[in-house]
Amino acid sequence: MKRKDVIITDSIIQALFILLKEKELSEISITDLVAKAGVSRSSFYRNFNSFENVIYSYFMDKTQSWWKENEQAFLYGEKEVETSVFEHLLTMKEEILLVYQKGLYYPFEKHVFDCSKGGRSLIDKEQAYLTARVSGIICGLVNEWIRRGMTDPPAYVAGFLRRRTDYKAGE
Repeated sequence: MKRKDVIITDSIIQALFILLKEKELSEISITDLVAKAGVSRSSFYRNFNSFENVIYSYFMDKTQSWWKENEQAFLYGEKEVETSVFEHLLTMKEEILLVYQKGLYYPFEKHVFDCSKGGRSLIDKEQAYLTARVSGIICGLVNEWIRRGMTDPPAYVAGFLRRRTDYKAGE
């Protein structure tokens, strides 16, 4: 992406989060957003197709950058992936809590699922189901963590990814 496009998309993303602090999404127009971002309407539509796409792009860009910075450490066992994921999410705590408060959790959850796929096309049925299982577990843990204000330490929450769950009848 060209530097100019990065500046434009960053401006739009920042402007949307600023506006979401002030208003509900239904009260924000494209005109409001581009005015706050200092860009044209065509710049918005050239880069995004909806407000939800702006939110999704923010989380995907942050997570892809984080992954690129840490991938080698994960591959060589120098860093634990599970805890690092929740540490990464903490760096976006303000934005995550804001989108959840505004009922805009779908773009964030889609980002979690798409990251779980790792950019792979899931044609193989078994791989698709396994990925859905892992994504569901991660989304469930993240949702509960967010509901609790993201106050529990990342290592504590990540521990639940490694735990086996035994259900007991009648409890």
